[in-house]
Formats: sequence, C-alpha cells, structure tokens
Amino acid sequence: MKKQLSLILLTYFRLSARIQLAKIKLLQKLHGQKLTIIGVTGSTGKTSTIQVIKAALSPNFSLKSTTGSNSEYGIPLNILNIKVTGFSALNYLKYVLLTPIKLLTSWQSFQIYLVEMGIDGPKEPQNMSYLLKIIKPDIGIVLNVNPVHSQYFDNTISKNIKDKQRLHQILLNIAIEKAKLINSLPSTALAIINGDDTSVMSTTQITLAPKLIFSHLSGFNLQLLSSSVNQQGSVFNFKYQNKSFSINFPQFVLPDSFQTSLASAFLVSTHLGISPKKIINNIEKHLSLPAGRSNILKGINHSQIIDSTYNSSPYATQQMLQVLSQFPSPKISVLGDMRELGLQSSQAHKDLYSQAQKFSDQIISIGPETKKYFGDKSKKFDNWWSAADYLTKNIPQNSTILVKGSQNTIFLEELVKQILANPDDSSQLCRQSPHWLKIKNKFRNSIPN
Repeated sequence: MKKQLSLILLTYFRLSARIQLAKIKLLQKLHGQKLTIIGVTGSTGKTSTIQVIKAALSPNFSLKSTTGSNSEYGIPLNILNIKVTGFSALNYLKYVLLTPIKLLTSWQSFQIYLVEMGIDGPKEPQNMSYLLKIIKPDIGIVLNVNPVHSQYFDNTISKNIKDKQRLHQILLNIAIEKAKLINSLPSTALAIINGDDTSVMSTTQITLAPKLIFSHLSGFNLQLLSSSVNQQGSVFNFKYQNKSFSINFPQFVLPDSFQTSLASAFLVSTHLGISPKKIINNIEKHLSLPAGRSNILKGINHSQIIDSTYNSSPYATQQMLQVLSQFPSPKISVLGDMRELGLQSSQAHKDLYSQAQKFSDQIISIGPETKKYFGDKSKKFDNWWSAADYLTKNIPQNSTILVKGSQNTIFLEELVKQILANPDDSSQLCRQSPHWLKIKNKFRNSIPN
C-alpha cells in the first residue's frame, strides 16, 4: 500500500512539474526567448558546480536553480515552487494541495534552469532514467564517478566478485547510470564531460550531442593546469583557447577537485556567449557556497574550523585532508562515518584512516564504521555530543580543525556548534532548519546516556 501511494504521489508531482515547465517555455517563447535547462550529475561536486554556474550566469541571465532538491521528489517540487519543509504525511498532503494552486498562480519565467540530478541507485524512481522523465536538459554535465551511494549498486553484483574487481564493476554501473544524462541528449544539445575520469569518458561515447571536454591533459577544450590553497584562500589556473587564466578565492579554502566545478561553469558560460574575462569576474564576485562546504569558522582557543560537514565520501574526504595539509600545526581531523558504501565500507574507512594519519596531528572519529576500522591512533566516539565534550576541553591553541562526516545520524555540524568561538556563527552551519533540528533532537533523545 505504501509503495503504491508513493508511486501515485511521484506520478502526480512529475506530471504537474511537466505542465509547469511547459508554461515557462511558453512564456519564454512569447518573449522571443528560450528556456535552457542545464542538468548536472556526478558523485561529488554537484551542488558546488550549480553554485559556480549560477555565479557565472546570474549577471547576464534570469535563472532558477535547485537548492538541495536533487531527487525524484525534490526536482518536481522545486519546479512547482513548493518549498520542502519536511517529509511527514502532513507535509506530503500540503504539497499535494499546493500543486494545483501553484499551477494556476505561479507564472515565474526564467531563461536558465539549473538542475542538480542526484541518483541513489540503479532502479526507478531513484535512478537517472526516472529523473529524465521529469526534465529533458539542453546541456548535460557529468563531473565524475566515485563510490558514493555504492551500497545500492553493490547489491546488484554477485557476492562472488570481490575486492578491486567488485569496486570496478560498481563504478562502471554508477557511470552507466549517470551517463544516461549525456546519452539521452539530442544533437541540438551540448554535453560537458570530465576527460580525466575514464569511467565517464567510456560510458558517454554514444551521445548524439557535441561535446566539450575538460582535462589536465592538453588537446581538449579546456586544460586544467594547477591549484593551490592556504590560509589566504584558493587559486585555480587553467588554459582555454591557448590563453592562460586564473581564478582567485580569498574567502574560501577549496580542494583541488573544485577545478571540475570551475571548468564546467566556464564551458557552459562560453557556450552561452559570455567572454572569459566576464566569466571569471562574475565567479570571483558572486560565488557563494552552501553551509558545510569548505567554510572557515573561528573556533575556541583561537582555532580555525574547516567546516565540511554537509556530507562525506571517500574521495571528497581525501581531498579535504589535502586541504588540511596546507595549514600549520596543530592539525586535527574530526571524521565521521562515510555512509552507503556497502561492502566497500571496510576498505574505504581503513584507507581514510591511513590518509588522516599522514595529514593530521590528531584524529577524532565518530560513528560505528570509523570505530571498527580506524586504528588505535584515533580518539573514537559513538556520537557527536560525546566527541564535542572531549574537544571543548582539549583543543590546542591556534589549531586547525577539519570536520567532515556523512549526514544521517552523524550530523557533525552539531559538534562544530559546540566549539565555535561565537555561538551566533551557528547560523552559518548546515541543517539548521526546524525540520532538521527536530530530526537531530529525536535521534539524540533515542540514545541512552
């Protein structure tokens, strides 16, 4: 019964969203313009890429973007201009009742729609095939393929396939699913692809759309040259049409992988007619990143906190440890479990511990997976509040603290809240809405003291 009701709701929201998009396209046509839908997928960096594209295009185009709404429910509700405030039965009833009202009253028109297209598994409605029933992008971007949400792809592979061969098959299956975004594009569309990711390159060969490819290698449309990060910010260098360019972010400490987001935004923007100089100026001036993504906050004992608490995966966490390595000691890594890794969890957490040892003076871990697979040189805790209690009493003066972990039951933003120098800065943390605070309080109260 629950599954049937979910299917009815999904169909209702999907068809309503299609009607809303048709309205927007008609409005644009009446103004002599065209709605361009840009779809972004990848294992990591989707939200950051949306933000960079938004910064690059917003001075020149009217646009709308998905803000954390990248799923089978989130995308259609975003199209309908319905704000998601929770996922209870009462919430869904509210969304159902709001839908016809929005169809009648919402006539917002825009030239660009930026859509983050996240997939959680290989089956509908959590796969790319289903999302493509909601929207048909004019520009498709595939950033990368990493073992994120791999648990759901892992379940489709024979248990007889082990270790590296198993991981290879998981990555291939994830790549095939994400590549549907590119392979569904018509010849009038545009594909933007990460040429350094062999899984992405090998699974996007059959697209009819022309491609723009970025890579660290020469011979492609955009060449990534180098990046650097320290306490003064981040700098990224690249080459386009035989000219070298730099983008500077004194306000952010960003990992090397952020090059992928910048390259994608740059290629989209040039395709839409903006000059390289203008693109760089727009990005440097207008870029803002969501809470919990490489933000620097002031902590107690004159410490600085690298807040990367929004979510975690093996590749993204290793990238942030590289960022931490560029800061002076003492350096503390506060690392939570990486979720939804399936049979890859054991090795992924062991590898992460090895990386953390290289770049940290002290390691603090939170969650059952890190407790099981991290070594003896880490201080292990079951939850954020016990780790926070320890940290508040043991942070060295002038230390740098990297905080990163998955969201479900880990919630390390609540740990960060306890070690802020200024409690008012908690407004800059992720998941601070009443909906999320209720979830976190319920979880904490469910754990015996």
